[in-house]
Amino acid sequence: MTAILFAICALLSPAIRFPAVARFSFVHITDTHVPGAASVPAIRSLVQDVNGRSDRPAFIVNTGDATELGTEEEFTAYRAAVAESNVPVYAVPGNHDVRWSPLGKEAFTRSCGPLYRSFDHNGCHFVLLDSSVVLEHWGHFDGAQLSWLKSDLRKVRPATPIFVFLHHWFGRDKDNVDNADELLKILAPYNVVAAFIGHGHADIQWSVNGIACFMAKGLYQGSRHEITVEDGAATVVRISGGASGKREVVAVLPLVRPSRLVVRTRWLDSGEPLLARRRFCVALDRKATADLSVRWSVGGADMAGSSTVRAGASASPEASIDTTSLAAGWYTLLVRVEDQAGQAFTASEPFAVDRLDAPVRPVWERATASTIQGSPLLHDDTVYVGSFDGSVYAWDAASGRLRWKRPTGGAVFATPYVHGSTLIIASTDHRLYAMDARTGKLKWAYDSGTPLFATAAVSEGVAVVGGNRAIHGVDLQTGRARWSVPTGSFFQSRAAACEGRVVLGGWDNALYCIEAASGKVAWKREMGRTNGGRGRLSFYYSPAIASAAISNGRVYVCTNDGVLHCVRLDTGEDVWEARAPAGGDTFGYSSPLVADGRVFVGGLGDKGRGDCYALDAGTGALIWRASTGADNYDSSPTLAGDLVVIGSVSGRLTWMDPRDGAIVASYSPRPGFSFSTPTGTAALTYSAGMNGRLVAITTPARRTNTAMGGNALRD
Repeated sequence: MTAILFAICALLSPAIRFPAVARFSFVHITDTHVPGAASVPAIRSLVQDVNGRSDRPAFIVNTGDATELGTEEEFTAYRAAVAESNVPVYAVPGNHDVRWSPLGKEAFTRSCGPLYRSFDHNGCHFVLLDSSVVLEHWGHFDGAQLSWLKSDLRKVRPATPIFVFLHHWFGRDKDNVDNADELLKILAPYNVVAAFIGHGHADIQWSVNGIACFMAKGLYQGSRHEITVEDGAATVVRISGGASGKREVVAVLPLVRPSRLVVRTRWLDSGEPLLARRRFCVALDRKATADLSVRWSVGGADMAGSSTVRAGASASPEASIDTTSLAAGWYTLLVRVEDQAGQAFTASEPFAVDRLDAPVRPVWERATASTIQGSPLLHDDTVYVGSFDGSVYAWDAASGRLRWKRPTGGAVFATPYVHGSTLIIASTDHRLYAMDARTGKLKWAYDSGTPLFATAAVSEGVAVVGGNRAIHGVDLQTGRARWSVPTGSFFQSRAAACEGRVVLGGWDNALYCIEAASGKVAWKREMGRTNGGRGRLSFYYSPAIASAAISNGRVYVCTNDGVLHCVRLDTGEDVWEARAPAGGDTFGYSSPLVADGRVFVGGLGDKGRGDCYALDAGTGALIWRASTGADNYDSSPTLAGDLVVIGSVSGRLTWMDPRDGAIVASYSPRPGFSFSTPTGTAALTYSAGMNGRLVAITTPARRTNTAMGGNALRD
């Protein structure tokens, strides 16, 4: 690997003169959460205030969570609330707009316009970005949007002040956007004055790489910003307590960009992964006029250091990372440089550590053209996965050679399903596709009428998939509808098939058991209650994220209130319920795996332990708990040879001994969020992530002794 250079702030440039413009103002609101009790009245009050002013703002920008659940009804109510505004009202998507939306991002675009866009006003450039991830509360910028942003900013003159709007924060501790550094690198050469942000429901401000960032509470909580541009400056006023509330000037930002520090981190070694020590320094393009503090750390490891660039120097002292204490895998070097005024410049750079004696190592890695949010499927000698680029990919499992690639008309969230020689995959273009599993040749496409996120299953010659307000049964041979079962909401989880029946849970608090041949509802169980299984039914706690597992006439599924349910396949009657032990990560989004009389399930990660559990399949009694140290969240345990493996939001994989939960090995692939479940064999384990990559990693060998590992706790 050759030496690496990367910039962590904007390029040095002399101050740029900004031509005088006529005075104007605009309003920043966020997190309106329609139809909350105070939401619509707060919007209407703001609109009335703006309409009645003689110094009317030019426009309003809402930085996300316009609605609570992203339904068409809620977007209709939001659109009606802003319809009387005499100035344009723009919006960017927030997690609430897409996390539970049966239409994905379609409902937002119908009501609020493009997911991302830009426009000019009075010599300033305004960029509205989409950081939302369908079905998730985390943030990510997909490749298509970042490419658009690069192209958009190339058209902007260097002197033009730029204002950026997005929902998820970045540049603070524990960013909830996994590729925010890519955004910062794109913005770095331009005159970005400020970024306006939502999501955190707090009135705070900070600065990163010379960009002033402002967050506001939800509009219904009585908070917003009004920004006035005049006399070469942008004055940011925070308004608290409604239209007649407290007005506080929180910043006066010059539209004339000052010279910005140019800082680069330079690797001083060749960068080969087998190096025991990585050496680097922080170099400046000019001598420092005052002392600068340099702090660095390694993400995923308890490793940090600091140094100082003295006034008159052009580089920091050499620093090093002793990789002998790091397990094989990917890590991130994080650098923060501060001047005496407290201005901070940050960046990150991934690097790999490899070991000849490592129990796991990467074998091959392949990239799709965009994000991967679904899970890979290993079938025979081929690994299949769908991508946001709308395509389904098939790779040779051993070599990583691309066998075929088949486009659909929309982003693919679902996991492929193979039955015989046919691959079934759902797409957000509303269609369920059947392809030849060996060649990718299209057999048929069934139009469901709405976006499809769920993974299908096949039983009795019928492909079954959950859609929006319906479960669809499609003839496997012809692609024609065999039946449709109306439901109360939409589906995102995988269907499970057994004994001529298909079981799947939806966002209407219901677990459905369908006779595959006829579409008859064998039974329907309402579940998912507040207060850990007691109290009234709540949409948020539906059996909708975790997929059901079927074994020995029983169905196992988690509801989002922390309950693992075991019910009879023939009747739907309860057999037992189980909850995570006190102090452990609660059950919820991770799907159960049933094998050898045990149920394996991941915890949510809310306690920060990354717990994975084994329970007795017959009684629900806890057998062991293993702490992976990673936030499992959506990832579910699966078998790779004779080991259980689970992923995590950070992408880290952990292999466990199913006998006692002892941690056998762990490995972190290239950085990026991951919401998928790995798949594998005794030879290789496959994992995918939001960085759009599929990686094949050697599966470690199980211990030959049965001594219990130190990371596993028995009940």
